[in-house]
Order: sequence, then C-alpha cells, then structure tokens
Amino acid sequence: MNDSPLDGLDARTMALAYLGFGTAGILGGELLLLAVLGAPTAPVAELIKGLSFVAVSTAFVWALASRKDRRIERQQASIRSSLDQLRTVVAASPVPIIAVTPEGRVTRWNDAATEAFGWERDEVLGEPLPYSAGENSENSEEVIRRTIAEDGLSDISVERRRSNGDLRGFRLSTAVVRDADGEPVEIVGVFVDVTDQQRRERRLREFEQAVEQAGHAIYLTTPDGEITYVNPAFEETTGYDAAEAVGEPASILSSGEMPDAYYDRLWRTIQSGETWQERIIDRRKGGELYTAIQTIAPIASDGDIHGYVAIQSDITESELTRQRLGVLNRMFRHNLRNRMNVIEGYAELIRRNAAGVTDEELTDAAETIVEAASELVALSEKAQTVSDALESEATPRRVSALVESAVSRAESTYPEATIRTDIETGLFARVDSRVGAALDELIANALKHGGETVHIDVCRTKDDDSKLVVRVADDGPGIPDEEWRVIKRGEETPLKHGTGMGLWLVHWVVKKAGGSMELEPSPLGGTAVTLKLPVGAERPRTWFPSEE
Repeated sequence: MNDSPLDGLDARTMALAYLGFGTAGILGGELLLLAVLGAPTAPVAELIKGLSFVAVSTAFVWALASRKDRRIERQQASIRSSLDQLRTVVAASPVPIIAVTPEGRVTRWNDAATEAFGWERDEVLGEPLPYSAGENSENSEEVIRRTIAEDGLSDISVERRRSNGDLRGFRLSTAVVRDADGEPVEIVGVFVDVTDQQRRERRLREFEQAVEQAGHAIYLTTPDGEITYVNPAFEETTGYDAAEAVGEPASILSSGEMPDAYYDRLWRTIQSGETWQERIIDRRKGGELYTAIQTIAPIASDGDIHGYVAIQSDITESELTRQRLGVLNRMFRHNLRNRMNVIEGYAELIRRNAAGVTDEELTDAAETIVEAASELVALSEKAQTVSDALESEATPRRVSALVESAVSRAESTYPEATIRTDIETGLFARVDSRVGAALDELIANALKHGGETVHIDVCRTKDDDSKLVVRVADDGPGIPDEEWRVIKRGEETPLKHGTGMGLWLVHWVVKKAGGSMELEPSPLGGTAVTLKLPVGAERPRTWFPSEE
C-alpha cells in the first residue's frame, strides 16, 4: 500500500505540477480579484516576487522528490536483486522446495523437486500437487491448512509417493507468504528426504536389539583396547556392569593364566586386520576364572582400524562336561574292561579246575576276583562322588571350616596319619563349599599313595586380595608327570590318560569354583597341590545368600 497519492509520481512531474499550480494560483488569484471585486492588480514587482518564490519552491520540491526517487529506485533494485538471488537459491537448492497457493496449486517447483518426485516443472506449474500421501501420513490439504493456521510448520514427518509409485519419507518445514493485508498468498515447503536415513536407523535399532539380546558376551573397544560398549550378556558373564567396564582396558578380564605370547599373537593378528578366534581363560569381577571361546574382529573403514568387536562364548560348563564324559568313557572302557577280564578269567579258571586246584590257589584266585570287584565298586563310588560334587548347589563357606572338616574325616579314616594345618591368622574368607570334596580327595590321595604326613597351608595371595591359596603337601613319591600333563592338557587320549579319577575330581571342582590348580615339589619331599580360589565371588549361577 502507498503512503500517499503522490508516491506514484516521479520528481519531474511533481515539480511541474507544483510550478503550474503555484503560477496559476498567483495569476489566477489576481484576475479573480479584479473580475469579482474590481480590486486593482498587484504591482508587477509583487507578482514577480510571488512567481520567483513559486519557482524556488518548485526547485526545492524537485530536489526532495528526486532524492526520494533515487532512494526508492535503490530499494527496488535491492529487492529485485534479492528476489533474483532467492530464485537462484531455490533453483539450485539440493533439497526440494515447492510453493503452492492456499488452494494447493503449484507456483514454484525447483530441480531438486523434480529429482525427488519425478515430475518436471512444466508438468506441475499451475496444477494441483501431483503426489499423494502415504497411508500413515498427513495429506497436502491438511498440511496447507495447518501451515496457515499455525503460521508455518517445522520438521514434521510426511510420506509422499513418487511418480513411479515409490513411497519416500521426508522431513517437511513450511512457511506462509502473506500480502500487505496479511492474507496468505503462497505456502512454501522445504523437503528433506530421510528415507535412507530411516532405513539405516531401523537397521541400527535391529542390530542394537540383536546385540542386546545376544546370548554371547559382546564388547567394543578403541584401537588401544579401551572398552566403549558392553551388552547385557557381558555383564552376566563377567560380573562387571556397563558403568564399571566402559572406559576400562579390556585387560580387566585378564586372569594371569594366559602367557604373554598369547596376547602378543592376538594383537599382531587383529592389528593386521585379521580376525582372531581362540580359547581363553579370563577372570570375572569376583575373581572366578572362566573359559571362553573368544572372537575379536577389527572395525575398519577405508583401510583404517577404528576399534575392535569381541565376542565371548562361555564354555566353562561345557568344557567340564566334555572332560567328565571323556574321563568316564576312558574309565569304563579301560578300567572296567580290564577288571572284568580279570574277574571273568579267574572265575572261569575256578569253574574248570575247581577239582584239581589247591586251597591256596583257589584262595588267590578268589582274592583276585574280590580285589578287581572292589576296584570297580570304588571306581563307581568315585564317579558318584564326582557327579554329586559337580551337580550340587554351592554355598559360600568359611575356608577354615572346610579344611577342618576335611582333616577330621581324614583322621577318622587314617588314624595313624599326621595332618598339620597352618591357616593364616584372621582369615575368615569364604569359598565355594564344593571345594571340600577336592580337599577330601587331595588329603586321601596323599595318605593312601604317599607317606603318613600331610601339611595344609591356607593364606591370601601376595599379589591379589581377591584370591586365597590352599596348599596340600605330602611326603610321598609324588604324582607322576604324565598324570599331571593329562590334567593340564584338559583331555585324555587313547595313548595318554591318567590312572584314576582323583585328580580329575579336584580339577573339575576347582574349575567349577572359578579357581585354578598347580602342581609343585613339596617341602616335605613329595608333591604339593596348590589351589588358587576366588574369595566371596558373586556369581548368580553358583553363589547363594546362605552362609555357614
């Protein structure tokens, strides 16, 4: 709207009009006074002065009007330039920009809109919007109505169908262009295609859900090995919750059981871009050891490694079960077959030659049969002991009480034996109650196959307060090296196997308790078996609130 009726006139027109009206006013006024009133005309000098004033005023008016014209022209030029720039920006915009009338007819349609929706500009200008909305999206009429009512919309989600029928997702922002009276004349919409982003986000959510719900422990690290993410299975397996693990080095799981060469090979492998998969013995937060199959793969792009993903599958239970089945299979294949052969052979000898043998020969054969049968009974009882110890539910018990109970049982069975105990003063730590079965076996084995003296030491480890040591030393001939190598190897073979089940029982029980077992020379001259046990470990599958 113009400020006044004169705003539409240029400076020259205004000046000439002012001059004409001024001159006509002076001369006409004099003539009117002469004709109507008969008054004499003003002196010529006065008329000249009046006309001179009109001329000067006209020049002043022309100067002011010219200045205003120049200002208006500059403003109009600036507006035209801005409009040209705006049209250029709209045309060159990488995102679709579309403008419509309040009735929904297209007034602007840039090249990006053609690329996004498929219709050419000439096809749509002056026509209703060509695309349709998705089933779960606002249609264009509703968006226009809301835009006018709310004076623009910001970043709303819509779905629009392309000319080829494909449905795409967009983030839409709109604005209203109004005339001088405030009436809407144009609605401008800016579209950002988020279809691919939504698909990536959906895949990312699916991946995150898969990792969160995976039954294997999964964690991510930086290239330096600092943990950046752990899943719930990691928390359950290791005992560390996410807040405790994230930001810590992956070495918080290190048990000390793996040699340095193992980690050297691991780092060489993954830093070269290859995937590592090996068996590992790690340690839970509570100090328990566990065995896992671990796979570590680089996270790389453009040849650069940005971190690593590690997956652990806890095989502690399955490994113990596999070992138990292997040992029992060997026991019943080897020991049972041999003992039954002995029983069968001597029984047949007695049957065939009962009439011709002496009482002494008959007694020896019978004793051999009884001895072989006793060995089978003992083997069966030992197998039952193993099964009971491993399948029973564990509770934390004070280690001193477990040692004292084991010593008491051994002394009642071997009254002539000397059993000394040395328990660290003030040690009230609790361990897995099933360790008692391992102590029974170690003490009985030492007294049965060794000498008559057993020494039991119990103390904290020097370098780790979360563990304690139970050492059972004897003065006997010692455990054969091959017997020990079989245990360390973790499996028996047809050519290499132990002679009994005792050491296996100890190994399985200690492993079940999250500890480890070592063999070393005894100060008494025999063998010392050292058990390293976690103290007060909290493991939902093993530990329970009840205490002794």
